[in-house]
Amino acid sequence: MSSIKHFDTESKCQKIFERIILSNDCLCPYCKLKLIKSLKYYWCVNCRRKIRLKSLTLLRNCKLSFKKLIMLILAWQCKTSPGAIKNLVGLSYPTISRWYSKFRKYLPKDNSILNGIVEVDEAFFGRQKYNNQKIIIGAIERNSNKIKLEEIPDREQDSLEYFLTKHVHPESMLHTDAHASYYDISWNGYGHTLHNHSKGHFKGTNRIENVWSVAKRQIRKMYGQIRTKNIDELLIEWEARRNFPDLFKNPITYLQTVLVPH
Repeated sequence: MSSIKHFDTESKCQKIFERIILSNDCLCPYCKLKLIKSLKYYWCVNCRRKIRLKSLTLLRNCKLSFKKLIMLILAWQCKTSPGAIKNLVGLSYPTISRWYSKFRKYLPKDNSILNGIVEVDEAFFGRQKYNNQKIIIGAIERNSNKIKLEEIPDREQDSLEYFLTKHVHPESMLHTDAHASYYDISWNGYGHTLHNHSKGHFKGTNRIENVWSVAKRQIRKMYGQIRTKNIDELLIEWEARRNFPDLFKNPITYLQTVLVPH
């Protein structure tokens, strides 16, 4: 994992962006011809327009410096709370939270299907007494440790089967708790083993239980509480942290994946 000392100057951070963007053909967004670099801008020899580096990327309307952008990405990758980083970057808590949300939206989607031995379970995020409780279902593939997470409206059989048929191969062996909604899941072609948690049988589902434990602990660490207002974004992030761990090693790997010139 990188640290702030590796990105201590604005010029160094700008060179990182230039190296990533210019590894592809840098084209004018107006006439699609190749650009020529000057001191602070890029020139199009055809339409004679000045074009800034950020305007060639998804960050075209960003007013933050290159250094602050990289520091925010690094803080987000390290699961640093917005309150802990705000004095260092000189930005407000809402601004940092808004950028964290943008970083999640740029994450790539994992369209793979889980296979083999798969553990499945549901968890409750939020509190019912505050009327903000959400039901999240998750599945983890034992061989690869890849996960799938999704919000569901209830724990009825239809909701659970919809998630499974969408994300888990029908020839997989499922390990679940003894909730009644799982009793007939073998009709869909799955192998199925029940583990009765009320009798202390947790061994077959301990990996997915660990996913819930770690996710809730890290969300509390970052935001002080489990927020369910934007729970879909947090699920996307947590899924990507498991399925694409290289994206969270340093800001450069993340930028190389998402900072695609238009």
